[in-house]
Amino acid sequence: MPHAPIRLDALRSLLAARFPEKSRGRGAPVRTGVAGIDAALGGGLPAGRLTELVSPAASTGGQTVLTRLLVSSRAARQRVALVDAADGFAPEAVPADALRHLVWVRATALADALEAADLLVRDGNYAAVVLDLRGVPERPLRRIPASGWYRLQRAAEGGPAAVLVQTPFGLVPAVPWRLVLGAPRTLADAGLPQEAIAAGIGVEVVRGHESAREQAG
Repeated sequence: MPHAPIRLDALRSLLAARFPEKSRGRGAPVRTGVAGIDAALGGGLPAGRLTELVSPAASTGGQTVLTRLLVSSRAARQRVALVDAADGFAPEAVPADALRHLVWVRATALADALEAADLLVRDGNYAAVVLDLRGVPERPLRRIPASGWYRLQRAAEGGPAAVLVQTPFGLVPAVPWRLVLGAPRTLADAGLPQEAIAAGIGVEVVRGHESAREQAG
């Protein structure tokens, strides 16, 4: 990956030059490396679908989830794209090898973040696309039109990418899976290995995958 983030104005040319266009067959679930999330989703983030992960506070584990996803997907030799809407990603907190398969896009505006996510999902070269909205003020998030979310959902349908939207509160309408991270981590967790912290992350399924299977038919 580039060690500096990519701006939206360079994203289209990067996708055209770096990766060939792929067919849009649905891929296998993408394991996050967080047992509670993978179990709740029946094996991992579902390809061709949106999953919303609500992190109500900075200490609930949202960064740990992202780090474990990068480590897990790197081990599986899967590409990941991250759209960073609030400049919150800290690459220095991630093992260097886990960054090699990552395309990191820093959006300059919320509308740019949504457009970048749409481009990356349609590109067909990524096992997972993460749209991280944590840190964006509440008012502009609530002003995102429903049509923007439905467009992203349509872009994902039937494609190879699992789409993970990280939000500070329940936001995405009609999402098949909405997971809420549990109680904030404590100071006692600070010295634990990251794997142990990930294993202790609590997850509540607000909108479960059984109903989503029924919708999928």
